[in-house]
Amino acid sequence: MQVKRPLFRADGRNRMTARIGAPLMFGFGADGQGMLPWLAQNLSALLTILVSVLLLAALAVLLFGIVREIRRNAVFLDPIDVPRALDTRGYSPAVVAERLLDALSAMQRKAPTLKELLGIESPPALVDLEVPARFSLQAIVRFIQRLVRIPESHIGGEITCEGEAYELTLRRRDQHSVSIVGVHRNVDIGGLLAEGAEDVLRLIDPWILAHHYFAQETREQPPEFTRTLATLDHMLLHSNVAERPWALNMQGICLMRQRQFSQAIERFRDAAAAGPRLPFIHQNWANALDLLGRFDEARAHRVRALDIPARTPNLIANNAINASLLHRHSQAMGLARRALTLGPEDSRAWSAWGYVLFGLHRLEQAATASERAMALGARDMLWSPPLAMVYAALGRPEKALAAALDEIERAGETEEALKAMGFARLAAGDARGAVSNFEASLANAPGAGDAAYGRADALLALGEFELALAHYERAVAIDPFYPQAHVGWAQALRGLGRTREAPARFAVAVRVDSAYPPAYRGWADSLIAMGRDAEATPLLERAEVVERRNRAPLPLRSIPIKRRKFG
Repeated sequence: MQVKRPLFRADGRNRMTARIGAPLMFGFGADGQGMLPWLAQNLSALLTILVSVLLLAALAVLLFGIVREIRRNAVFLDPIDVPRALDTRGYSPAVVAERLLDALSAMQRKAPTLKELLGIESPPALVDLEVPARFSLQAIVRFIQRLVRIPESHIGGEITCEGEAYELTLRRRDQHSVSIVGVHRNVDIGGLLAEGAEDVLRLIDPWILAHHYFAQETREQPPEFTRTLATLDHMLLHSNVAERPWALNMQGICLMRQRQFSQAIERFRDAAAAGPRLPFIHQNWANALDLLGRFDEARAHRVRALDIPARTPNLIANNAINASLLHRHSQAMGLARRALTLGPEDSRAWSAWGYVLFGLHRLEQAATASERAMALGARDMLWSPPLAMVYAALGRPEKALAAALDEIERAGETEEALKAMGFARLAAGDARGAVSNFEASLANAPGAGDAAYGRADALLALGEFELALAHYERAVAIDPFYPQAHVGWAQALRGLGRTREAPARFAVAVRVDSAYPPAYRGWADSLIAMGRDAEATPLLERAEVVERRNRAPLPLRSIPIKRRKFG
């Protein structure tokens, strides 16, 4: 008879447990199994764990992608029916739909991407190309959506031949209805698809379309902004409440460019009421008030803008410029540095840094920062010092003229471009031409203080001291903390033979801005002219110290203050 072996050994250990062996651990194997079998067993277990982790991660990524696709507010672009003649030329229905999507994407890329809009209640719809029999994550999600009967919205249509021209008809189709998106006729297939892309953009994201039109219509002289304003009106009628202040603010900007300052102020008032926590609305409101000569009201709105916290590089950069205009230079520098920290490749942040440096008379560094901003795509003259002005202040007339011509070619003869050309011509020695440019700029914007100062400088160079003095006084009335205007005022007094009155005005220039070297030098020259050389010497020494400091570049980041340790 076969004797059954006991399940337990004499030493009390379970035989099955012994067969399994010791738990896996980083050490030598038990029961004399040796290093190599133990190592193989450990590596096999680790490989199993690693493969499991990778599979779980891949599954998580797939699920995340599916959920994200389901949550997207997507509009599907179907293939566009085309006549046989187009199909034989390579314009198949799928290719035409792809070209339409390419045109739409190009408009979206050129428009400014405002991260501040990411928090709106319903993000704009995205367009997906409907391509039959193509396997992708989008195709899987689309199958799931149709399986559970989630409503979809499609855009499709056809191109027909109308004589020598083509006619494109686009329709939107959803679960309940079909509607016409747009009908266009054009002899050029590229132009036809661009017009169709505008119709689709008007449907899914009128904000981007408004910027697309604004970039085109800014070049018109005079700018009418017909399509921009019509798109913004459409946006106000169909968009949600969160987008309303943005549309109203942009309408105000259009009205400012049309020199309808009173209407622009009303629009900014409406925008501020709709979006009380958006600082740039108050900044634009202040710009419009400045142009009307309502300077105290403008300063109040700039202060209000600085009281509103900003979180994105764009808004922080705007506040930096705002602080610089208020001559709060330390605050402006801190805000500009913060904007660059958050957005090191943000063109508005570099514009703000250039603006702040220009206000601090760090001209070489201001030119570098402004050039960097332009290289990154900055084109808004209201929010960066015109390169022509920076180059003119540096005594580089050729570069100043080239920058001014570039701005006029890009944006037309706006008050900012005309002012930039005025400073460029003045630096080049063409004072008479500069007067003409400054007069045209002031006709467009009577409250432009730097244009008044520039015209005064040009008149001073022409020897017309009485007129120059009047314009310096006008510039100071607009901005009492403008050191260049105070220095010019003193120089005009000297030109009129009123040298004894000049030192007091130079002293005002030093008091409002101690970092402006020409104030010290002009004061010293006036004292020397009156035979008071001993009083002039410390002023000349101070001018050298300030000039040396202004040439030293400011760091992009604040230098931390070392705290002293007390025993």
